[in-house]
Amino acid sequence: MISCTEFIPLYSEFFKFIESKGGHDAVVRYWEYISDYSIGDKTNPNSLISFVEKYGFEGTWKYWSHTLTEEACDVLRIYDPVNKTCYSHMRHCPSKGMLLEMKHLEPYYDYCGHCGLIYSRVLEKYGIMSERDNSCVDHAECSSMMYMRGHRPGPEVSQIDDTKIVMDLKREDNKYLHRDFHLIGDLALKYCGEKYGDNGVHEFLYHFAQVNYAPVLEDAKKRGLIALKEKIEQVYETEEASELLHTELTEDRLTVTVDKSPVIEYMHSLNQEPSRYYIEETRTLYAAMADACDFGFTLEYYKEDGAAKFTFFKRGF
Repeated sequence: MISCTEFIPLYSEFFKFIESKGGHDAVVRYWEYISDYSIGDKTNPNSLISFVEKYGFEGTWKYWSHTLTEEACDVLRIYDPVNKTCYSHMRHCPSKGMLLEMKHLEPYYDYCGHCGLIYSRVLEKYGIMSERDNSCVDHAECSSMMYMRGHRPGPEVSQIDDTKIVMDLKREDNKYLHRDFHLIGDLALKYCGEKYGDNGVHEFLYHFAQVNYAPVLEDAKKRGLIALKEKIEQVYETEEASELLHTELTEDRLTVTVDKSPVIEYMHSLNQEPSRYYIEETRTLYAAMADACDFGFTLEYYKEDGAAKFTFFKRGF
């Protein structure tokens, strides 16, 4: 399982992967796909389009109040319910900030470009305009405003008075745990499979495993299977699902049993089904990690609810 807290490097590396296949235009087409099938998914009550259809312009305020809290953003937001404007100053973006802090991978050069496209593509259908200032994204900072078409505000959009609602979130106020990222991560694998076939999914996940987990893999080469055990346990602890995970470590073998997938359970709570490629976050991902450390790997079973049993072992045993 790829934790939702690891989705950001997955996203960045997937942008690179797509560009290697078809250039930046191919990346833009993928962003449009995300907009249509995630941000614009009416079957998902957590999607932006569901909020806007239910609440109108106020839905933009409610939607980002939910997502920015779960992403533990450092952000100031100012909502004017009378004039229907919303201003946001992202003082520190946890997503871009995470990528900038990682020393073992390079962020996709146009990583922040997706934000403007995927949301505006949906909002404009409802007459809501969105503008962004990405001039400071290299410092994990940006600003944006939304307003109704034909009613672009002036500097007053960022001014606070008694008629406006203010949200001032600090990074330390909330835990970074945005489970909706699981849905978009699975959508990435689905898109990869549709465009590049099963081999494309395997190729991407092998690359992602080697890049994203480079520090873990180096640790495993030195300390052995215990490093993989600790990593898997850390993922389930992060997801607040440690009770679903059981590990057994011997000198030459690490056996992992999962009672059920917390991700699939979360998807079902939002009327969503995992793609047929979601299993690869277990089967291919862990096989790639094992190969990088010269370990063997077997997946003994994987059920519809994500219950699984798999083993890492030292070759020759």
